[in-house]
Amino acid sequence: MSLQGHQLDRAQTASQSALGLSLSNPRIQKLIESGPKRGTVLLVLIGMMVGMVTAYVVIPTEFTGASPRHMSQQAIRQWVRMVAVGRSQDVHYDDSNALLFLQQIPEPQRVVEALAGTTSVPTAERAALEALTEINGYDDLVGTLAPQDPGIALSTLQIVLAFAAVAVIVPILSIAGRTIYPTQTQTRKDAGTESPSRSQVSPSPAAVPQQFQAYSEEAPTPQWGEDETEKSGNLHPQFGAPVMRTVSTYVKGQNYDDSFAIETGPEQGNQFLGECGISVATRVGNELQSVEFWGFDMASQETLTKVFAAPASLSDPALLSAVANRVKDPTTDIIAAEPGARLIVDSSAIQIQAEVKSVLCNYGGGTPNSGIETLQIELLAWHKQHQGASVPAAGYPAPVNSPFNEYADLQITPPSQAASPSPPPPAGGAGAPPAKRPEDEEEDPFGGTGNFMPYS
Repeated sequence: MSLQGHQLDRAQTASQSALGLSLSNPRIQKLIESGPKRGTVLLVLIGMMVGMVTAYVVIPTEFTGASPRHMSQQAIRQWVRMVAVGRSQDVHYDDSNALLFLQQIPEPQRVVEALAGTTSVPTAERAALEALTEINGYDDLVGTLAPQDPGIALSTLQIVLAFAAVAVIVPILSIAGRTIYPTQTQTRKDAGTESPSRSQVSPSPAAVPQQFQAYSEEAPTPQWGEDETEKSGNLHPQFGAPVMRTVSTYVKGQNYDDSFAIETGPEQGNQFLGECGISVATRVGNELQSVEFWGFDMASQETLTKVFAAPASLSDPALLSAVANRVKDPTTDIIAAEPGARLIVDSSAIQIQAEVKSVLCNYGGGTPNSGIETLQIELLAWHKQHQGASVPAAGYPAPVNSPFNEYADLQITPPSQAASPSPPPPAGGAGAPPAKRPEDEEEDPFGGTGNFMPYS
């Protein structure tokens, strides 16, 4: 083997060893583990390809507000023919409007003269096209520039660059995200790498007997990642978690009448407690002015109503006269529909809360914020089953100075069975008359045909 061949072999060996050392570097290895898999990047590219094919071939983009110069040549010719016919019949266009529309296409004189000399165009339309050339100012038309076609090469280059950018950006974002927010698996691996001596000394859980595992000094690690308790905003300080939570949404133009059943869960037997809902209260024309929030209690059979109104409509006498008779106290039960506004329906067995999460007002009543465009209300319902719970018998000791303490040690014994002062009556024999019952002594107004003995 020549000297040059030995040098090439040494260079290859050195490069392979350097590559091996670089791959064995913990930082490089961690960077590789943080990156996405090739299959993930391939799936992203395939999804991008499917999206581009769908956007360009299956469902191409249609421009509704584009200029006439963006139309195809066939559409431009049809456009010019419509302008010529419309001017000839004095229906839509006069001379100035015809020149204005011809100015919006590329090379208007060429298109008009080409159509006027085409035999496939009807004679009447050709005459109308020739009349366009006689308009004062027709020869001064400049037209607009036609959009430039990027060509196959430039279009292909753009698509390739887009795929290349995605193939590079996805791994970078994945590595950056896993570096800033390491996953739980990587954190455990790092923890195990930082203290190898401890992992070697500490016995495995399988090697420790079960009776000693329960008395381990270390606290057991929870199996869940976060507290599953509901948000504090939904927990009532007296009634606990709600039995119903839903959102009612209104968008202008819809028939707004939502109702929701209030029931306990399966562990409480799916008991029907009542119903609540949001519906239209008043309108001004086609605009929503106010909504009513109502709740029905099954236990007391009562229905209570309150009203959310557009802020500016609270001073409208027509609104107050329309909804005042539906609520108990108009001063507190009719409020402005603003974010954070709350109304509560409190009955004997349930309590229902309605809170405005978002609202968009308009000029429906003629003034700002006098109509409701969109509205979103959250409904929460609690069951009062735990209200007034019974106190255990041995929960409270007797008071020290109670007047009944002197009877606390009194021993009560059952009375002894004393001998009867009179002998028992003899047992009725065959000839003895039957004993009379109290009901037999009563007079029978029906001559013995009625039975007046009680059933109990």
